[in-house]
Amino acid sequence: MLPFDIFHQVARLVATPIIEVVPLRTNAGKTEILLLRREVDDPVWPNQLHVPGTVVRASDTPGSFNDPLKRVLSKELHGVPTSALTFVKNILHHSGRGMEASQIFWVEVQGEAIEGAFYDANELPGDIVRSQLDFIPDAIAHFKSARAIS
Repeated sequence: MLPFDIFHQVARLVATPIIEVVPLRTNAGKTEILLLRREVDDPVWPNQLHVPGTVVRASDTPGSFNDPLKRVLSKELHGVPTSALTFVKNILHHSGRGMEASQIFWVEVQGEAIEGAFYDANELPGDIVRSQLDFIPDAIAHFKSARAIS
């Protein structure tokens, strides 16, 4: 892994491969999204809410995205039981730290969250990482369609 200062400079120059996982659930007939809070001293998105994700690393096993997906499920969702990952789409967008080539997935959370909080998916909070609004609504719509819920 690169030191953060170097990573940040590289991220300005190349499109960084990212895995994003949108954790969702149905609760009392409503779709909810699990959002995590970034650190207060985060250099790009201080104290903002976000969905779990990770950079694809050169040390990840070639041939699949299993390593970064496992990282998200174990380190950010802390192994909370979920459904299988469901692919939504690829997106090339500017995240605030640079261009990102992101693969978007959703999971249905089947246990209680260890970190973060659930929010009504139809009323996302105002302090969410803005660039994630480029894909969160699509993941929510995909989840609803797969579950045939509103």
